Amino acid sequence: MYNGAEIMHPRDRNLSKMKLTANNFDHTVLVFRERQAGVSVVYDPLENSYSYNAYCVETKLLKELYSVEFDFLEDALTAINDEFGNWEKSDLAAKPGCGSCAAKGH
Repeated sequence: MYNGAEIMHPRDRNLSKMKLTANNFDHTVLVFRERQAGVSVVYDPLENSYSYNAYCVETKLLKELYSVEFDFLEDALTAINDEFGNWEKSDLAAKPGCGSCAAKGH
């Protein structure tokens, strides 16, 4: 018997658990100790197109640990949330400094 609860496609259910979303990826990262993971926008002037870089860096050494480019934002968000989704979410807009730059220190 239908109890009135909204029926969700499994893919949509997974999206609702994502820490990084299309609404917050430009000012939110995932952090664990001295590591930061997120999604950045990359512009290619030769192709006049944008792509999305799913990344993880070691913030003290400024060393890239993970970097994959995707054509679609949803794919980049899924990759980051699948790989680093258990890390703590950090809102960079709430911190003073230079935005999402890993060099800003914590």
